[in-house]
Amino acid sequence: MQVLRDPQIISGFAYEHPVDGLPELTHCGEALCCAGHHLKPHAHEGFEFLYLSRGEAAWRAAGVNTVQRMGDLYIAYPHEKHGTGSGRNPENQHLWLGVDLDRLGREGKALAQRLRTERPRLVSGCDEVEPVLRSLVRQIVTPRARRTEAIVACLRLFVTLLEQRLDALAASGEPAPEPHLPYSYAVQKTVAYLQQNLQHRIPLKDLAAVATARSVPHFCTQFRREVGMTPAAYHLQLRLAAARAALRQPAYDVTKVALQYGFSSSQHFSTQFRRAFGVTPRAWRRGGR
Repeated sequence: MQVLRDPQIISGFAYEHPVDGLPELTHCGEALCCAGHHLKPHAHEGFEFLYLSRGEAAWRAAGVNTVQRMGDLYIAYPHEKHGTGSGRNPENQHLWLGVDLDRLGREGKALAQRLRTERPRLVSGCDEVEPVLRSLVRQIVTPRARRTEAIVACLRLFVTLLEQRLDALAASGEPAPEPHLPYSYAVQKTVAYLQQNLQHRIPLKDLAAVATARSVPHFCTQFRREVGMTPAAYHLQLRLAAARAALRQPAYDVTKVALQYGFSSSQHFSTQFRRAFGVTPRAWRRGGR
């Protein structure tokens, strides 16, 4: 196992060829990435499936930028260079699985042929694959009796669920998701401004002025359409992420962090923190120590 140590990664790990005697499983891993995450172009021998469990991410392959949102499955093809887009990603959490489908029996070969023919890049609504990926990783991390058999079962279930989702999309007549364009210049300016001003909440009229929008409602509509959430919700995410990082520092206590990042009280901060991350700030701080 390779523990991912990078200023852009809060925590993560990666496995290359994790199971002897199982060449069809080429690699897998998981990463919780900070805002500003960037990954250089790289390629693999087999297919890579990347599932986004939290946040949003932008990837680039074959000259096309694609924005991935929670629950989407991004597909990189064999020997195809792929990485993050020209910009840097917001905070996100994702799992990835590398598979040589042509070695995974008839089901794997059939899926490989279908993917090469249809060339989907992004498959939406794939929430069901997340527990399968986590079960597979658990088998790798903690070797158990009949581990290889369990991993193969996970791989075959993953293939079945992906085929099922592709069939459902085809039957509904729903078009494959179009690659999302990067944020417009106005929204990029706003996002950068929000990232640079984490100490307090910012009035919408000030953000609309930064974006040079013709009105506050027009700005809010454009921001939500492109980013997927309101400016206030996005800014709250940024402030909470920065506060979480600050809690790792011995010199900062919960009250100091709450005030530094614009929360009205430590109680309000704790409520928002637990809602976002599932633990209290004090529990997070103890875990970090």
